[in-house]
Amino acid sequence: MFIEITEDDIVYAEKLLLPAGQSFNDERRAFIRCMESRDVIACPGSGKTTALLAKLVILARKVPFEENRGICVLTHTNVAIDEIKRRAGHAADVLFQYPNYFGTIQSFVNQFLAIPGYKSEFGNAIVAIDNDRFFSILEKMYLRGDYGFKRWMAEKGGISTLGNYWLHPETLKVGRSLDEPIRNLGEHTPTHQKITDIRMKVLKSGFLSFNDAYSIALRYIHLVPTIHQAFQNRFCMVFLDEAQDTYEHQFRVLDAIFQSEKLLVQRIGDPNQAIFNSDKESDRVWEPQSPLKFSDSHRYGETISKLLTSVRFYNDISLRGFQSRISYTPQLITFLPGEEHQVLQAFVKLVHKFELSENPCYAIGWIGKDKTDENKLCIPAYFPQYNRYQKQSNMHFSNLISYAAYAIKNAKTESLKHFFEVILQGVADALDDAGIKIEESNRSYTRHNVEKFLKRQNGNGYNEFRSQIIVHYLRALDSCLGAIELRDFIKASIVQNWSINDTESFLISDKIDFTNQPDTKEPINQFISDSGIVVNVGTVHSVKGETHAATLYLETDYYGKTDAQRLINFLKGERNSSELKKKRHIYNLKVVHVAFSRPKHLLAFACQALNVDEHKGELKNNGWEIHSVSELICDREEV
Repeated sequence: MFIEITEDDIVYAEKLLLPAGQSFNDERRAFIRCMESRDVIACPGSGKTTALLAKLVILARKVPFEENRGICVLTHTNVAIDEIKRRAGHAADVLFQYPNYFGTIQSFVNQFLAIPGYKSEFGNAIVAIDNDRFFSILEKMYLRGDYGFKRWMAEKGGISTLGNYWLHPETLKVGRSLDEPIRNLGEHTPTHQKITDIRMKVLKSGFLSFNDAYSIALRYIHLVPTIHQAFQNRFCMVFLDEAQDTYEHQFRVLDAIFQSEKLLVQRIGDPNQAIFNSDKESDRVWEPQSPLKFSDSHRYGETISKLLTSVRFYNDISLRGFQSRISYTPQLITFLPGEEHQVLQAFVKLVHKFELSENPCYAIGWIGKDKTDENKLCIPAYFPQYNRYQKQSNMHFSNLISYAAYAIKNAKTESLKHFFEVILQGVADALDDAGIKIEESNRSYTRHNVEKFLKRQNGNGYNEFRSQIIVHYLRALDSCLGAIELRDFIKASIVQNWSINDTESFLISDKIDFTNQPDTKEPINQFISDSGIVVNVGTVHSVKGETHAATLYLETDYYGKTDAQRLINFLKGERNSSELKKKRHIYNLKVVHVAFSRPKHLLAFACQALNVDEHKGELKNNGWEIHSVSELICDREEV
């Protein structure tokens, strides 16, 4: 299919999408004009979404296409779809109409393959494709299983492992992945049969996990091998955004129904930012086909782009910085053991030094899970009140019995996990009401902190507490549990573990009130300096795709080595070929590349002094400016 995109078309898109006086360069124009199946490798901050949007608004002017076929645009999040819709202007009226399709890969597979495939197979409609509801149904069946089976599953990871086993598309037998069987478990064993029976009961009840949807979709494609013709009849062009984040099972479905020799398929992304699937053995890395390239960034200047050139896995495109962007010299903050809690304050000193008034500022790390008890670096080592679940509950009732009643009320529609979280939130609010804070940080307890405290105080006691929660949950399912009984159990646990008066009104009130109280909790995952500078704290994965004014990357520990220990040569500008063959080096490089490419102006990296002391000269030669935490806190320049 031939569609000509002219210079006038591109000028139209520039006026619609770009600031006055700006235009697309030759690389973007080559992509906008390209009408054959080719991929695009786009470096961080290259404006790939804008280039794709330009192409789409131009195509919207040229409808209808041959045989009235349309455009299919697939993304990984609805946020990307909303951005396209917001920025497309009047073109959205055309683009978001049949026969075009804009949506996530998951929603596309659900609508066009999983739902009709399931209906064809089982004769009934799917109730829900949703992990929370799937695990809720699975958990209830699992908890009623026999002791021997649950013990075997517990050793393998319990309900999580059971739910994450895959259904083989052709046989619907349960396996470790789409291709691999469960290790050391024959398909004819009683245990494997029980696993299959439970999973099939959940499937036939109409509740599918997101992974199940792909299994059913692939089964439908297998049973109806000509189905790709239906998609070819509807669409003449397919665009896949953030292609590097696409999993193997998603590629399998898309490759089966969109055959690039029969319609235009263009996939856009950056292999160096593939951090969502690089640690999975079975997941395939996106392999760009005959790629076009966006090799310059609109985000950061030359000082940051120079560093990114060495701190990456693939180096097949240049990384030119934005000429008019002021990016400062990358800052290396070193700290001694025991100084981790001062790192964020030291970063704030740098923000002041460079007079950055622009927001946002972020401190991000690879590992958010609290491993401080193992003496390993993680985000909570720097910021103890970090909550890796990101969202703070807005559920705050006026007394403990309301939490108990709420947990019981929702037990039949929610999972054991939710039941447990409601109880933990009740404990956290009881402690807050009594003025009891976390000893180390003097901050209010969260659900996560409550659970961590109980584990640390008495591991066996925590396990018993958890076991009793399961018992109460099962009784709630059978309508045999009262709010007062559950309230008294929670109260006893609180009094046993914290110095709190058991006559506190929050603990003994019998008035059930589900009215949420105003949320007066401290800001979640934010370090606020005395001068008012706000530093948002999160994982690298949580900020992928974002642009920051200033970014601090926090060294963390992954499989026995920290970032600096593993990547010191790359930080110095050296690229060792043997290290580029190591799986964990590759993954670490991608995580750091994403982190280092977030800021426009200021990039900082905090790491243990002992990991870089012997390399300071080479690090400085590669563009780093080095300060210790104590020097920054004391406002002294490095000598």
